[in-house]
Amino acid sequence: MTDELHPSTVQVLDHALRDSDTPGQTRRWLLERAAAGAAGVAAGSALAPGVAFAHGGGGGGGGGGVTIGEFGRVAVTTEALTVTLLTELLRRVNLASGGTVPPGVKAVFEGAYAAELDHYRFTRAHWRPTTTRFWIPDGFFGGPGNTVNLTSVGTALVAGETLFINLYLIGVTTFAQAGRQTFARYSAELAGCESEHRVLAETLLNADPPNNVGFEVYSIQQPAGIESALEGAGIGFGTQGSAPGAFYQLAHPPMAPPLPINANTPS
Repeated sequence: MTDELHPSTVQVLDHALRDSDTPGQTRRWLLERAAAGAAGVAAGSALAPGVAFAHGGGGGGGGGGVTIGEFGRVAVTTEALTVTLLTELLRRVNLASGGTVPPGVKAVFEGAYAAELDHYRFTRAHWRPTTTRFWIPDGFFGGPGNTVNLTSVGTALVAGETLFINLYLIGVTTFAQAGRQTFARYSAELAGCESEHRVLAETLLNADPPNNVGFEVYSIQQPAGIESALEGAGIGFGTQGSAPGAFYQLAHPPMAPPLPINANTPS
């Protein structure tokens, strides 16, 4: 199997992009660039120096020669990205007026933020992010400044969660092949949570039905392929991305969760 996006992944992204009312160029970026960015990706960098993996070392092979360190570096960095993105989204949501964001939708965003903060804290306990400063395209939110367009947000989240589910499936494979059964299960728990987020994001696009897959897609087998797809969508990891946007810094400490959720650590 190659690192190219499987047709079913492309269909998921295409569905989201077709339903978006953002400008045509913005609608196309995630589908076209993510597909191109996932192809021919080399393996990612090793675990940051000085950071040990829990219960012994950062080694261990994975699918396609992936090491635990390579997976962990991408996992913690993308979780930092997600917390940063959702922090900005909630800032805009809290400024929205006139019923632009219904209370139920705001609660979904707040719950997703609480979960992603749990994910970041867990992964950060084991690995070090390559950056906590990200270039995020305006199109993710529907425009610059304080703009919030729920269709644009749904489009970005569906596509992003599809990639993050794939990332944690890489984690399941990597830990299983390294004999790390407990952390393989942790990765499955994380993938399950990201799957919930994808379904909720599908509801923003009026998908019928929003729970529209029988099996999640495992088509990108290198962690670096996930980062490359995100970069193809205009995101920058410490550098300016290819789409119009702005830099956002992960808050230190991160914003406290606006509401409580359950199961805040792995089982």
